[in-house]
Amino acid sequence: MKKPKNNDLLVFLVFFVVVFFYWYLVSMGEEHETKFNFDIVLKHLPSDVIVTEVPTEKLTLVVRDKGERILSYRTRRTFRQLAVDCRNYRAVNGHVIITGPALEELMEGILSSSAQIQSVVPDTIQYYVAPAVGRRLPVRLTGSVSADASHVIGSQRLTPDSITVHAPHNILDTMTCVRTEPVSLVGLKDSVTAEVALVHPQRGILYEPETARLSVQVTPFVEKSFELPIEGWLLPREGVVVKTFPSKASVRFQVSLEQFYDITPEQFMLAVDYTELGADDGGKARLQLIKKPDDIRSITISPAEVDYVIEINETP
Repeated sequence: MKKPKNNDLLVFLVFFVVVFFYWYLVSMGEEHETKFNFDIVLKHLPSDVIVTEVPTEKLTLVVRDKGERILSYRTRRTFRQLAVDCRNYRAVNGHVIITGPALEELMEGILSSSAQIQSVVPDTIQYYVAPAVGRRLPVRLTGSVSADASHVIGSQRLTPDSITVHAPHNILDTMTCVRTEPVSLVGLKDSVTAEVALVHPQRGILYEPETARLSVQVTPFVEKSFELPIEGWLLPREGVVVKTFPSKASVRFQVSLEQFYDITPEQFMLAVDYTELGADDGGKARLQLIKKPDDIRSITISPAEVDYVIEINETP
């Protein structure tokens, strides 16, 4: 009973193979419409220029051709790359555009004579070039960086602080620096390090490197105080002396931990402003901090007022 079934299966397979090859031969002779995706490859770039912006999009080609040609395209390894000979195209201000008849001619160079191009997307190939020798420009931070109320920004640094810029001369000659994308780091409590992108004011600009690293050191405020002598300020003439009781006062302030040991009493001047004193020879006077370091805050003077007397020493 098995033998007749085996014979039937064999006959079926023979007829199936014959029909398949017949269909294949007919199909190869007919025209088919097929879509192919291409990677764009730039070749033969002059040695004195570099590509600053490559074609990023894949090119999609819809072509109509005989089946045997379609099969040939699919089996050809190099068919999926579209080679652009840079020597054949002229850059205008560093910009190269291949479109219209030039693009069709480029596509026809990889197709058979019987092929019919139905569509090419995108309909333009463009790339940018610039002189191989770039210019070094400084990097400038854009945005805001601040600490919270109990901390202070000790230092902030961009690394690198300058980069090499490649761009056509008409662009590069207008650039004085490279700016970062806007940064917003506010209310910081701890030191941070972040990668920041760089702004390209126009297309066709290449940075080496393309990003910078921002390092921000954050330190807490600590309290410090000095006992300072009280001086007279804006005295009208020599021999006029303002004596205060007490003769010293305490100045308390906040400073970053990083600068704690750099602040000295010599950086301060605590005084009574003579022009604010009354007509009498004595009374109460308000203390003022005439001189102080720039990086301190939350200043308290104790006492805020002192008693004073004015002495005039006549010179014989």
